[in-house]
Amino acid sequence: CGLSAPADEKFFDTKTLQTLSRVATVLSVAKDSIVKTVEARLKRRRGRLFTYDDFNDLPATAVAPALSRLTARGEIKRARKGVYYAPRRTVLGEVPPDPVVVGESISRGRSYPAGLSAANILGLTTQVPARVELAVEDKRPTPLRGVAFKPRMRTNRRGLHSREAALLEVLRDIHHLSDLSPDATVERLLDVVADEAARSRIIRAAISEPPRVRAMVGALAKHAGASEDEVRRLRKTLNPTTKFDFGSLAVLPAAKRWGAR
Repeated sequence: CGLSAPADEKFFDTKTLQTLSRVATVLSVAKDSIVKTVEARLKRRRGRLFTYDDFNDLPATAVAPALSRLTARGEIKRARKGVYYAPRRTVLGEVPPDPVVVGESISRGRSYPAGLSAANILGLTTQVPARVELAVEDKRPTPLRGVAFKPRMRTNRRGLHSREAALLEVLRDIHHLSDLSPDATVERLLDVVADEAARSRIIRAAISEPPRVRAMVGALAKHAGASEDEVRRLRKTLNPTTKFDFGSLAVLPAAKRWGAR
């Protein structure tokens, strides 16, 4: 008697097999095309960080394997999980990505210069920290080589420019972060608050900062020409009987009226 195929075994005719072969070829070409598209975008902006959000016009199920393939081939590097870059190369070798940019990417834009990094940006010191210091609103991100994260809970710095947030960070530790004279320190900080729009953003954010920082922002703002209306809400958050150590900012004309000892 003739042999019969098992009941669960399926056979396809020649036409069906040809169709399936064409579909497989199209999918393979599409996958290679996506890999080339991802690679081209990365190489056009060498040194810049990319996340999956930069490829949201492509199928997500194809982008992840494409990034993995390019990483395995050494075409791109992974800075952190979900964060990639095409390294820039010089005669001295490969240039790693800016740790500040990596930190901002990991923290989804909620990190700002802190400590000596903030003081350096504002021109208060020429010291360069061994590790970039970044203040991060909310929880501390996963550790990153070359970056020291400092969590800042219950602050509200969204919308601040880098120098504006750096000013708030410097005021937290003004005693140790300026190598300049008191008058020169004031002048550098006034450069940040002189612009009315910047001053408005800083005052808004200062309301969620520690009381001593609020007081120093108020004194700086008044010295920069802020009206009483501009600082009224900030002043109301302070206890008028509390005194603060302003450090080098004690030279501000309005320091005493804002609680300086």
